[in-house]
Amino acid sequence: MSRILQLLLFLIWFQTFGQSEMLRGRIVASSIEGFAINIVNYSNNRGTTNDERGYFEIPAKVGDTVVFSSVQYQKVSYVVAKDDLEKTVRITLNDKTLLLDQVQISNIELSGNLDNDVGKVELKPFVDNRTLGLPFSDRPQPTLIERRIYTARSGILDLPINYLNGKLKKLKRIKALKDLDRLIEKGETTFNTTFFTNSLGIPEDFITDFMYYCAEDDYFKDLLENSKRLSLVEFFAQKAISYRAYKEID
Repeated sequence: MSRILQLLLFLIWFQTFGQSEMLRGRIVASSIEGFAINIVNYSNNRGTTNDERGYFEIPAKVGDTVVFSSVQYQKVSYVVAKDDLEKTVRITLNDKTLLLDQVQISNIELSGNLDNDVGKVELKPFVDNRTLGLPFSDRPQPTLIERRIYTARSGILDLPINYLNGKLKKLKRIKALKDLDRLIEKGETTFNTTFFTNSLGIPEDFITDFMYYCAEDDYFKDLLENSKRLSLVEFFAQKAISYRAYKEID
């Protein structure tokens, strides 16, 4: 029993003193939405990316060098200071200036009529990784909370530590709430507001609450993720009847 207690004390000590702190911040750039920036701590060989709003977090300690890089922005090397670990840092990325090769203007005479001119212009085929037979991935970038869960599960000691202190359970609960929020938002934007108010008889102020009511049915998620619009209309119509009765909406 004493050896088990010593092991638990060691794990708690390792978590408190042996692991790096987290550098948290936000990337600011001309058009960061939808772009994943490569964020690498070269001092401990840990990496991550930002979320859709530019926020990120990465294990780091004072003196570590964190590099931010991407195709469209100039690379930034950031040395972590002591007070950086106690606040949200701001990382500004500047657009890369690309020098293009000299272009020769074509001497093709165009009339301005698309039907006549389209045959005069030589079109080159679209080329990407798929057409060239190179590796490609259609998988979306993992969200910030998904990366945090992956990190919490990685390593020989990370998994038992995060399981014992409840961090892994907390991260899974946060992910479930975020997934539910995305599901509700997708459901609300699938059809116009007038569809819910006029066709289903759901007051506009109750639409979000109606989405949560529908989300209790697992079939709702399947309809949204697989874009089954006709089946979704029937689903909403059936749910609206029971929802209006539940809320006593005439």
